[in-house]
Amino acid sequence: MNHYFSEKPEIKSEKKIIKYTIQNKKFEFITDNGVFSKSKVDFGTDLLLNEFLKKNRNLKSEGIKILDIGCGYGVVSVILKSFYPEASVTLSDVNERALELSEENLKKYNINGYEIIKSNAFEKIEGKFDMILSNPPIRAGKDTIFKIYTEAYEHLNKDGEFYCVIQTKHGAKSTQKKLVEIFGNCDTVTIDGGYRIFLSKK
Repeated sequence: MNHYFSEKPEIKSEKKIIKYTIQNKKFEFITDNGVFSKSKVDFGTDLLLNEFLKKNRNLKSEGIKILDIGCGYGVVSVILKSFYPEASVTLSDVNERALELSEENLKKYNINGYEIIKSNAFEKIEGKFDMILSNPPIRAGKDTIFKIYTEAYEHLNKDGEFYCVIQTKHGAKSTQKKLVEIFGNCDTVTIDGGYRIFLSKK
């Protein structure tokens, strides 16, 4: 079956432009068949970004290293680089089409200070980060998602932060329990529209 976490989506390419507004800033993204949420920025990602921006309104972004794990067509990284241009961002995904779209979307906004890595979860990720953001691939199964949480902890600097979004009905309680087990803490940043944003600190 052709999932958005397939390496090489077999479905025919059919690029299109979608519009997205956040904090009164307007964006356009190039999307395609075979990538996650191709028709619009999904509610979970939108909620994650809005809460992150609220919580980090005064973030001094110079020297900050952010990992966008499972980046899709690059929404999180484009938005974060637009609000925090001094931060360096690493984008990773296993889906080659998603990575090509990410690069197109970053270039569309003349963004630099980023690295793109093809990686199945953390397989090819090296180094440590100050912040990691994840909208985990629920359909990949609980084992894969829990592995992402564990490896996120391993790839964070001391005092680093891990943000994730998950639907309440898709195992938010078990995610919360797992994050407490790994990090020793897990704050519920917000609950909205059947989604929860969690924040764990190393």
